[in-house]
Amino acid sequence: MKICMLNGKGGVGRTTLALNLAHCLQCTYPSSSVYVADLDAQGSSLAWARLAGDTPFTVGVVKSRAQHDFHIFDTAPKLPENGLLPDADVYIIPTLFDAVSYVVFLKTMQLVHKKGLPHIVVANRFNPDRSEHRQRFAQLPPGALIVRDRAILSSCYGYGETVFDHVGVRARHAQLDIKAIARALRGFDSQSWGDL
Repeated sequence: MKICMLNGKGGVGRTTLALNLAHCLQCTYPSSSVYVADLDAQGSSLAWARLAGDTPFTVGVVKSRAQHDFHIFDTAPKLPENGLLPDADVYIIPTLFDAVSYVVFLKTMQLVHKKGLPHIVVANRFNPDRSEHRQRFAQLPPGALIVRDRAILSSCYGYGETVFDHVGVRARHAQLDIKAIARALRGFDSQSWGDL
């Protein structure tokens, strides 16, 4: 299955979500092959892999020609001027709810709808105590998912870890958010998934 993390805005969580989703899929399906292709010149996924040392999944700089059960594209923070996107079975569109991020998210969604791309919208770093977040979430398409604003998600990156490297209540809550994304992927693939 090919999964593309897409948003024209930087800092919305494409890399963090890609890495945590990759680890979730690898933990859930240990015999599967999971590959994260870092397509961003900033190389954030590769930087994480260097911090991690030994990773439970593969991180590379190119679209691998090898067959992988899950191939996740971590794209750059821009929309292609020519409209060409990596070929994927599903596009995950994360957004934050600050004004600038949300405006770029809407522009990203225009491209997604114009091309008729299968997609999952993720409200990232969602804080239910903020009225702005609740109002904007209500404007998202039905089926949009939530990844709550959890410090563990960003702090893990700095240690070359994901939330699936940790135990405890905070880690478990963050893991449930990521598992919800993995469950949503099932609707875009015909393979047998088993339990998450």
